[in-house]
Amino acid sequence: MNVREELFKNQDIKYKEFHSKLVPTIDCDKIIGVRIPQLRKIGKALTDDDFEWDYYEEVMLHGFYIGYAKLSYDERLSLLDAFVPKIDNWAVCDCVCSSLKFVNKNKAEFLEYLKKYMNSENEYEIRFALVMLMDYYIDDEYSDFAVDYFKNINSNYYYVNMAAAWALSVAFVKYREKVLPLIENNVLTKDIHNMTISKIRDSFRVDKETKAYLKTFRRTE
Repeated sequence: MNVREELFKNQDIKYKEFHSKLVPTIDCDKIIGVRIPQLRKIGKALTDDDFEWDYYEEVMLHGFYIGYAKLSYDERLSLLDAFVPKIDNWAVCDCVCSSLKFVNKNKAEFLEYLKKYMNSENEYEIRFALVMLMDYYIDDEYSDFAVDYFKNINSNYYYVNMAAAWALSVAFVKYREKVLPLIENNVLTKDIHNMTISKIRDSFRVDKETKAYLKTFRRTE
């Protein structure tokens, strides 16, 4: 498959214009304009990852390849070593994270691998760690570990703080008793605190009374 040719064959200019506004950290000229479902379809058809990294969609496809191809666990980690440093926007990060289902069969081992990104100073490497923990580790075995990491995020990066808040809101739905005290006791940084309240209040899985209660904890300083 000629990957770039396939991408331009599925180009949607109106979608390009719309999506470019959602990923402001990416030069519009680097976005072809291919919808995510079509990108996933192309990703599942890839037989190798021998193609360029120039366009936003090409980077996304490298990530999809890691998740969808028939590879060994070690091969996936080796490819992730090359892929994760290439992430420079929230969309590639989040879409690819949701595609790495192999983690479900290797949670303990992958958590050890993930720690190098948890301890990174790079904005999107930290976001990668946050979203991976949110997607695969908010469960009975690992939720304490995950929430402990989320609550200790102290960053000046918007996309890190937003991911931490998103992750905490997801954890709140499943483990309210672990997240609510963080809000009630002002444990989180102000930005993450307020973002978390907003994300929880946006959830359809949280009742109106709880949303009203959380609103009283919004911080102004």
